[in-house]
Amino acid sequence: MRRVIITGLAALALGLGLAQAPASADNPYTPSEADFADCPAKPAGASDWTCFVMTALDGQFRLKNMKARINSPYRLTIGQGNVNGSKIAVLGSLKGDPIPFVTGVLGTPLEIPDPTGWKVQIEAAGQVSPGILYPSKVGLKARLIGDGLGPNCYIGSNAAPVTLAPRIQWALPWVIGGHLMNRTKVYDDVFAIDWATGCESQLPNVLIGAANATSNHFDATWAIRTKKL
Repeated sequence: MRRVIITGLAALALGLGLAQAPASADNPYTPSEADFADCPAKPAGASDWTCFVMTALDGQFRLKNMKARINSPYRLTIGQGNVNGSKIAVLGSLKGDPIPFVTGVLGTPLEIPDPTGWKVQIEAAGQVSPGILYPSKVGLKARLIGDGLGPNCYIGSNAAPVTLAPRIQWALPWVIGGHLMNRTKVYDDVFAIDWATGCESQLPNVLIGAANATSNHFDATWAIRTKKL
């Protein structure tokens, strides 16, 4: 009986046109000079100043009990270099459309929209630390979007951001449209989140809630481009 139920759910998902969770970078991306539109200005006295643009082509955020699937390009832009002998990083922007929460179909690799219908908008919270191929730390906040949540339902804030420290799983040179870049798989499975605040409902704290550093997960395939300024 259990097998029949699972098979029926899988058939329903396929009938609704729901895709299997992406295993690679599936979102359309065409590199252009517009990638560098949000590069922060070179500070006075800076040397070796480079703009880094990281476009997330796929991936996921798991916030304790709920998972959001990156289904359209998400772009992080920073500048970094040396100022007075110290390496610094400056945030340019973090841009992307809200991404949907999803839930898996038991016994299959399929995902369907979460019953809540919620989405999450990942926003920069100001903090960024320099790294080699990309920033070593990024401060983020997550705005939960859905019926009854209100316009200011957030996990993390500018004062107390969710801090990601992305690590490389693999990195490969990649050429697309004649542009050389790095295609890099990054992840972080050690970051904490606090209770959601500003919500008009307590449901986010019932379904997600605060979580210690090993209860959350982020991974993405980044197309990384650089430009000297």
